[in-house]
This record gives sequence, structure tokens and C-alpha cells, in this order.
Amino acid sequence: MSTSQPDITTASHDPYVERARPTFLYVMYGLMLWSIPLGLLAAVRPAMADAVIGAMTAYFRGLPEPLYALFGTGYVGYTVARQWGKTRAAP
Repeated sequence: MSTSQPDITTASHDPYVERARPTFLYVMYGLMLWSIPLGLLAAVRPAMADAVIGAMTAYFRGLPEPLYALFGTGYVGYTVARQWGKTRAAP
């Protein structure tokens, strides 16, 4: 006898949902990889590298603290709910 409820283990076919996690990781990878050219710039022109670092620091300090809290809460909530859903679906 079949049920009308969808199987929760079925992958989502929503393009946004499929790209959400990879997009976040690509942004984090980009920020980490940015240290390579910045390191090279610091070796050649330390004053310019200091200016770039100062500008980036000022930008990140300009973001309100509640925005960081909202992002962190949303990301942790997403990962916890996803893991909980996976364990509930496991036989």
C-alpha cells in the first residue's frame, strides 16, 4: 500500500537548494585563496598590502554584529536540521 507522502530521502530538484551549499563553500574558498595574491603583493609592495588589508578589515567591521549572528544561526540550523533529517530517514 503506497502513501501519498513524498520520500524525504529524495534529492531536491530545486536549483537554488542544489546550489546553496556549494555556493557558500566557493565563497569561503575564494576568501582563503585571496591570501595567495595578497601574500605576493605583501612581498613586493608591503604598503599597498597593508592598505588592502585595512580596507577589507574596515568593510568587515562595517557589517552589523546581528548580521553575523543571523548568518551563523541560519547555517548551524540548516546543518543540524539536515543531519537530523538524514538520521530520521535511515533504517
